[in-house]
Amino acid sequence: MLTYLRRHSRSWLAYTVFGAIIVVFILWGGSSYLTREANKIAKIDRYIISAEQFSKAYTDALRVYQERFGQALTPEMVKRLDLKNTVLDQMIDEYIIEVDAKDMGIQVTDEDLQQAIQQVPAFMENGKFSMPLYRRYLEYERLTPPEFESRQRKSLLKQRFLAVLAENVIVPRQEVEATFHFVKDTYDLSFIGIDPLPFAKDIQVSQGQVQKYYDANKERYKVLPKITLAYIDFPAARYVGSVEVTKDEARDYYESHKSEFGTPAKIHARQILIKVPEGADSKALEAKGELAKKIAAYIGAGQDFASLAVKYSEDEQTAGKGGDMGNVTRDSMPQGLAGVFDSMKPGEVKGPIRSPLGFHILKLEGKEGGDAAPFEQVSSTVMETLKFQRAKYMAKDEANTAFTELYEQLKLDFEGYAKKKGLAVKVLGPLSEGDNFGVQGSQEIIKKAFTFSPGEIGEVVDAGGGFIVYMVTRKEASRIPALKEVSDRITADIRKSLAQEKAKEYAGKLASSSPGQLLAQNPSSTGEFSRTMDAVPKLSTIPMLKDDLDSLHKPKVYQGKDMVYVVWLKSRKMADIKTMNKEQEQAIMKELFSRKQQMIVDSYLEQARKKHKITIEKDRMAEGRGGSQDVPAPSDYN
Repeated sequence: MLTYLRRHSRSWLAYTVFGAIIVVFILWGGSSYLTREANKIAKIDRYIISAEQFSKAYTDALRVYQERFGQALTPEMVKRLDLKNTVLDQMIDEYIIEVDAKDMGIQVTDEDLQQAIQQVPAFMENGKFSMPLYRRYLEYERLTPPEFESRQRKSLLKQRFLAVLAENVIVPRQEVEATFHFVKDTYDLSFIGIDPLPFAKDIQVSQGQVQKYYDANKERYKVLPKITLAYIDFPAARYVGSVEVTKDEARDYYESHKSEFGTPAKIHARQILIKVPEGADSKALEAKGELAKKIAAYIGAGQDFASLAVKYSEDEQTAGKGGDMGNVTRDSMPQGLAGVFDSMKPGEVKGPIRSPLGFHILKLEGKEGGDAAPFEQVSSTVMETLKFQRAKYMAKDEANTAFTELYEQLKLDFEGYAKKKGLAVKVLGPLSEGDNFGVQGSQEIIKKAFTFSPGEIGEVVDAGGGFIVYMVTRKEASRIPALKEVSDRITADIRKSLAQEKAKEYAGKLASSSPGQLLAQNPSSTGEFSRTMDAVPKLSTIPMLKDDLDSLHKPKVYQGKDMVYVVWLKSRKMADIKTMNKEQEQAIMKELFSRKQQMIVDSYLEQARKKHKITIEKDRMAEGRGGSQDVPAPSDYN
């Protein structure tokens, strides 16, 4: 996904963040030109993009990405997407388009603007423009009418400019058919997997090779920093015997926690899934979304859900069953769908709903389970649960007391304190960041422990079944190991590398064999698949294999994760062009037109930039990145 976003973020933002209503506008305010010059992020000719403008545009772009990808959009991902440069490039392009459009005589009159605003669907009620809806929208967006009209005028100007650039774009029928085949044709590949391991047994590695490899690859064998901890455990089980729970207390707890003592709720549902393959560009994404909306409209018009699922759904497991997912628990559903079903009534249809898989149209057939068992039936369980909770509170109090008393010791005696309290000291380590030592939150504990010095006490930690108090006893800095420490590993790595080369040589000879000789090797088969699948079945470890499908009439050699492969085309089934309906044809034409239009626009802007003097203050971009507490923002700018 990240590769796709990085590749297409500029064109996508052009139509999402800065297109339609969301267009970056220019606020000169009352500040002087000299003030803006001192606070600029970029300058195109004499036009200045201020830090404030850039900050706002960047924040808007982040929000759009976050709305689309949710928690999947991490600060690291934003940084790797190079979103700052993308946003700034788009702002520069917006200015160039505005200037060049005016030079071409393209304009937007007041009448044009008024007509466009009156046709915005969000402002219409019963097919007519509604002034109250218009004002309510502006109030919600905190915009004045002049600000909104300025944005709309720029948007219209850009649309007309792009229309002029693309007025000669045509999509021949041959391209539509080629694209149809690209998507719908199915392939079956033959392959022979070659394990390099048998080639390693006869490989001898000299000490000179080991030394040379070590000198060139020392960083690969770098020893990570390590830490050793001593800790005192305060398990809740230690205090359970001291806890008393009455039946009335257990009943009160049961009444307020009934959902914990029932059978898991199951949902009988149907779905129509329109998949969005990883790497799909913004136009393909839009086409998939439009198809999902049309299917939802068919259902709303009274067409049968199950029949539409058989016809359109791309979920191999449920499509043939009319989209029937059976009785499933919430945890087994794709991300984000369980919450949707929670709000639905039997017979209700919702969608399209976006998930990492694509667009879902959902129908709830019914719900079952989820009812609490009678108190009498689970009373012993309730009492045990309540006892454990109270025992854990006691364990926490004891751990906090121990932490305070240890912290206040003039000379820390961790073992002596534990012995005095009848507790044992346990040792963990050496540990590296990312290790898991079997305690809840292990990785976070280690990460935090690295901030303490040897001899310091860490925080009281909830370990799930109780609490622990720990002390850092030893820290080891990262280092490059001596050759003798890693000599065996290096020898194994060299042998593995040479074995892979020998396996590739052998694979190359196989690839040049006759078809009969290849078949004699009893090759495996991927089975039929299409380009829209996420990866080639059984060969997912070979990157970019799908890009080579049309050149596999002759066998090729590929390096997988642990194996070397000889791969060739077993068969290709051409989709019948007659099965392409008008809806599919129009969707393909729209996609191809958008691609060509974007290519023309990108080419134009590349040439147009050469005619303008552009200065960018990259240091100020880091300072004026924008962002807020509710959206992720990278910590720095590269």
